Amino acid sequence: MIFEEVFQNGETLLRGVLDREDFWNYDENRPSSAVFKDSKGISVNRTGKFKEYYNESLENLKNTLGKKIQAIAEISVEYCKNLNLFLKYSPTNENIFHSEIHRTENIALLTRSEATKLAEACKVLD
Repeated sequence: MIFEEVFQNGETLLRGVLDREDFWNYDENRPSSAVFKDSKGISVNRTGKFKEYYNESLENLKNTLGKKIQAIAEISVEYCKNLNLFLKYSPTNENIFHSEIHRTENIALLTRSEATKLAEACKVLD
């Protein structure tokens, strides 16, 4: 494992925004709150605190999702902590960066309010 279980302030999380109509807020030209709603938790790539990991994590996400991706949403670990969300490091054989955002340690699905706040706070990458 290249990352510790505990997420550090200064890290960011990357969420692929699939090319789906309900995932995009066309009025504001940014991801909708639906991007941050999933009963199994929000799948993200963590970036660590080092530029090399950020670039690797970003490329991994782009390669995994390919042409299905419309944009990438970037959210800070610190912001998630301020919302009291549970961050889970969950690497796979194919993706050492894979992590999840959950409402709590025992509840994966975020509330409407939490999903909306993440959608409003995220930075959109091309």
